Amino acid sequence: MPRLETTVFLIHHGVTDWHRDGKLLGRRDVPMNDAGRAQADRIANWLDGVGIAEVIASPLQRAVQTAEIIGKHVGIDLARDHRLIDLHLGQWEGKNPQEVLESDAYQQFLANPMSSSAPAGESFHEVKTRAVAAVEQALEDNPAGSAVAVVTHSRVIRVLLTHYMAAPPATYHCLRIHPGTVSVLAFSHDSQRPRVLALNWAASLSELLGRTEQPV
Repeated sequence: MPRLETTVFLIHHGVTDWHRDGKLLGRRDVPMNDAGRAQADRIANWLDGVGIAEVIASPLQRAVQTAEIIGKHVGIDLARDHRLIDLHLGQWEGKNPQEVLESDAYQQFLANPMSSSAPAGESFHEVKTRAVAAVEQALEDNPAGSAVAVVTHSRVIRVLLTHYMAAPPATYHCLRIHPGTVSVLAFSHDSQRPRVLALNWAASLSELLGRTEQPV
């Protein structure tokens, strides 16, 4: 008898003008642009027929806008979960990534992602604690064999993937999750770790190789 798996779609919201301009968002509440809305429409079409049981989103408007488009398509009202909010980048928010990458603070962040953080920002450990709790609650709230859409941010998805793959924390820096893409985990009640079915899945190779994901 095949085992029942709960599928979690980790959805990176659509692109914003700040991605285009090369600015780090963090918790700045920047909306999607027209290209981002087109990405959200496309994801909604991808999820057609999957049987989404719940749509959960970060409270930042770029995630909420994406989730609303998906929810309308699948006929489900979204639920906002503050635990899915983006990594707080503190003094790095609004800056050019290259400026941050060259700083001493980032080198510490690179070497010790779980314990260090952006100046006046948040550590990966804090993000992992809240984001994993949100996913685990979604697994508890929905029956085995269902599907859940989780709309959040690249940094949150990278932290979740690193955690569920039982990878070293520094693996976070090796992952790239572009706007408007989907990563997929399949959870089974008889396994401690989910299967990774997709990572940074996009409609085309050019999008998969895009440069709109921010490296920090």
